[in-house]
Formats: sequence, structure tokens, C-alpha cells
Amino acid sequence: MTSVNLKYKPLGAYLIEAGIVNSVQIDLALNEQQLSQRRLGEILSGWGWVEQQTIEYLIEKIVLPEQQTQNNKFDDSEINLYRNGSEFGQESLAIVPDANAISLLNLNTPFRKLEFIVSARKAARFLLTVVTVLVLLSLIGQFNHYFLPDYPFRELFAQLTNVDEEVNFPTLYSASALLISSALLAIIAYAKKSNGERYVQYWSALSIIFMILSLDEFLGLHEKVIVPLRHTLKAGGLFYYTWVIPGTIFVLICLLSFMRFLAALPVKTQRLILIAGSVYIGGALGVEMLDGYYAQMYSNDSMMYSILTTIEEFMEMLGIVILIYALLSYISSFMKGV
Repeated sequence: MTSVNLKYKPLGAYLIEAGIVNSVQIDLALNEQQLSQRRLGEILSGWGWVEQQTIEYLIEKIVLPEQQTQNNKFDDSEINLYRNGSEFGQESLAIVPDANAISLLNLNTPFRKLEFIVSARKAARFLLTVVTVLVLLSLIGQFNHYFLPDYPFRELFAQLTNVDEEVNFPTLYSASALLISSALLAIIAYAKKSNGERYVQYWSALSIIFMILSLDEFLGLHEKVIVPLRHTLKAGGLFYYTWVIPGTIFVLICLLSFMRFLAALPVKTQRLILIAGSVYIGGALGVEMLDGYYAQMYSNDSMMYSILTTIEEFMEMLGIVILIYALLSYISSFMKGV
């Protein structure tokens, strides 16, 4: 079969001219196609941007007739799909009798752009190193506190490195990491709003939530409600640290509210965010319940209790590292407009 190399107007241009999608959405779909190997029409319809019937109708009624007009001197059976890049970087779409085989191609249309040069992998590796150092220093400080004879600055070292204390190095790191997450979410929300994309309110809401979490991490606001709630609810055991009750309710509300948003995310981002959330919540709520149970049954002034709280804080820190990696990867892979 002979291939015919002809330049045609990209299918994406038809969709943009019809006001169905914009150039950024096509770029995002192309990036997702490279990762998932799915058809672009399936990606666009899966994200709720274009109905599959709309694409098929456009191809059948507009795209193919125009291309057939340009190509009427050739036999239809000899026309193959190909991609041809021009000297200006524009990609062309060749026609094909099977409408389902037509791909949306990249349009190098100018749009608002902010260069983002942070490597997601390197950033995650750096943050994970910081977390590991903080956790080890905390364990060393607590070991010194409980098992070694007193020496100058022993208690100060233990206090400044204890991941379960407030206003020290681990707390400053955790609050900063949460604030970075909030900033990345805000950047995504701003870019999506500028490009007229969907789910802006979800990205914005997440940014606000993580800003509040950052403030709470630094000031320990949630711990101030433990005693009043405990007396009011007469709670104990796994709910000895009683803030976990409203905390669990809040998590469930967020999960239900953001289910549609999560389902619309690219598979890689969706998976990473779910892993990050599971690790973070598993530490913040799950291990926190064990901490409370141990504190009530035994003591909150022991090496064993310190180990439990260290596991809790490590899981929280690790969850945020995974989230930051997910957000940076999303920006670099799926948001050329950022």
C-alpha cells in the first residue's frame, strides 16, 4: 500500500475553533496518551472535555470531507495516517478512512506559561533525606533522654529534635512541607483558572486545606481541643486523643466531596495522591489512636511511646513527600501551561 504525505489542518484545530476544547487541553491529553497508551478521544471523553460522539461527528462531517477535497486525485484506500512536523514545529494530520484511528495532534498555540524547572524526583529524594535525618535525630535524642546519664544540652537536644514536640526543627520542617504543598496546589489552581479548565475549585480548596494544616502543625491547634472533647465525650482507649473523632469525620467528608475530582485525575497522579493520603492519614489518625491508647494504659513518658509517635510523624512526613512528588510530576507531565 502506498502512503501519501500531505499536510492537513490538525484535528485539534477544528475542536478549538468549535470552542469544544483549548490548546492546553489537547497538550494535556497528548501527554496522558504517551503515558497510558490510550486513544486521545478516550482520554478527552474520560476527562469529560469532549463527548466521543462529538469527535466522531466532527471527523465524519467536517474533517474527512475537507481532506477528501484536497486529496480527491488519490484513491482513498491508499491514504494512511501519519504525523508530519513542519519547520515551525506544527504537526499535521493525514486522513484515514477509519475515523476511530484519527489522533489529536499537538498545537503549538501560544498561551500563558510559567517555566517550572524543579525536578520532581530530585525534590522528593531531597525531602526524603531530610525526613530520614530528622527521624534519626529524634530517636537519638529520645534514647539519650531515657537511657544515658545527664550531660550538657542533653535535654535541649532532645527537645529540639523530638518529632512529637511543638516549635522545633521537625515541626518547622513539617509545617514548611505542608505550606509547599499548599503553594503547589495554588499554582495548579491558578493555571487551570487562567486556561478556563475544570475543577479549579477543588484545587483551590485543597490549597486552603493544606495551608490550614500547615498552621495547625506549627501551632498544635488540634491538641488544644483534646482535653475539652475528652471530658465532653467521656472518651478513652483508642479515642483518648479525642481530636481524632472530628478528624476522622473531616477526612470522610473530604473523601466523599473529592471523589469525582480524584476520578478525573490522570492515573499516575490519582494513584500517587491516594498513596500519599493513605500514608499521611494512617499516621495522623491510625497511629495517633495507638499513641492515645498506649498513653492512657501505660505512659506517654517512655521510649516505647516515643517510638510510636516517631512512627506517626514519619508517616505524616512521608505522605507529604509523596504528595509533593505527585504535584510536581503532575505539573511537569500534564500542565505545559505551568
